Amino acid sequence: MYTPSPRKLGHLVLKVNDVQASLKFYQEVVGLTVSDWIDDRMVFLRSSTDHHDLALLQLPPHQIGKQDPEQSRIEHFSYHVESIDEIMKIADMLQERGIEIDRGVGRHGPGDNTFIVFKDPDGNNVEFYSDMLQITAEKAYQASTWNGKDLDTFDQWHLKEFLVEPPERISAILNSDKK
Repeated sequence: MYTPSPRKLGHLVLKVNDVQASLKFYQEVVGLTVSDWIDDRMVFLRSSTDHHDLALLQLPPHQIGKQDPEQSRIEHFSYHVESIDEIMKIADMLQERGIEIDRGVGRHGPGDNTFIVFKDPDGNNVEFYSDMLQITAEKAYQASTWNGKDLDTFDQWHLKEFLVEPPERISAILNSDKK
């Protein structure tokens, strides 16, 4: 059976109580740079050429200040693989092994990376991704704000390669477009 060949630990998405306070911390204390935003609730940060190696996701109001020991503050962590072809092989392998797929296969707007997200035995979200946008001195990049209600922000392929039903928050976007 196929076994993936991850190249590196890629990025981490953290759920935070106050995205602005956390942003200030990661800029001023850790030294990260903003790459992009989704609305005012998710910010993508980088330490080198990858579009992001940390993203901060604002918790919904009813969860702020509540740290349930049963709930992780990690939305997902990721591993880089070489190509979309490898992502497709991984998707087949996950299905063959009966591993729960959370979302994907798709291509995100911010970062322009392909992805598949699945559950580990403890219910953590793990992502394999490829083709992350690279930001270098030679390739100037202007941070922008993506619209969280635009499907391209979540998946530029509009769920055509998805192997499972989209998450509830994405279904809400699709359903609001039908009204």
